[in-house]
Amino acid sequence: MSKRFPFILPVLLPLVLLSCTKKQTSEEETSSNPMDIHYTLINTLPHNTEAWTQGLVIYQNKILESTGQPNRSWIAEVNASSGEHDKKVTLPGQYFGEGITVLNNKIYQLTWEEKTGFVYDARTYKKLREFSYDIQGWGLTHDGKNLIMSDGSGYKLHFLDTATLKIVRSVTVMDGGSRVKDLNELEYIDGYVFANVWNTNWILKIDPATGKVVGRIDLSAIGEQIRVMYPEANVLNGIAYDARSRALLITGKLWPKSYLIRLQ
Repeated sequence: MSKRFPFILPVLLPLVLLSCTKKQTSEEETSSNPMDIHYTLINTLPHNTEAWTQGLVIYQNKILESTGQPNRSWIAEVNASSGEHDKKVTLPGQYFGEGITVLNNKIYQLTWEEKTGFVYDARTYKKLREFSYDIQGWGLTHDGKNLIMSDGSGYKLHFLDTATLKIVRSVTVMDGGSRVKDLNELEYIDGYVFANVWNTNWILKIDPATGKVVGRIDLSAIGEQIRVMYPEANVLNGIAYDARSRALLITGKLWPKSYLIRLQ
């Protein structure tokens, strides 16, 4: 039976500014160089140290997390108070789980080199279908219409039709004059794709129409500190956005903590 719990963000809402501002043309949209995006640390939460985090999503006040590694790949609801997982879907041992996203009450999950994706009912976790692709599966998010996928080893974001689950267009990600590879976990926020960059402490803000990197978030202060305190912790990976509070939940592979931040 599913373990139900009050989601942690309502407890933290007094700490978060909830005011919404009209979108205005900003320096990051007009400058040719990406803008440094600063953040405020709101709180820390426990995280399962067995989770090789591949995807992180907030859906209907629940935190969903997907993990990787052979024989250790699953999708789970996260108990926000303890960080523990209530496992819902465990992949067969040959699959290396990757990113997840939820759209139209369906959970979509990628696998890495197996090039196989899975679709589940978001309420029952019943598997609805499988699909295939010709590239590696890394991060996954959506823009409300298409799934958006990274393949990590390439330099592109790929947009998939949700009916056919085939790639309908791709865009090359550019930071200035350089192509960007190793894009990992993805999150779509207010018209932009935010992407962890594998083996770094950076999250990039990408214009999905052009592939241009328009902003960077440097999380070195968090990433370096946690790996000093917890040597078993691996790289930063995991971005979940709560639209109501406009806060980001971030974590990393095998990290003992997750961090709730608000972008400035």
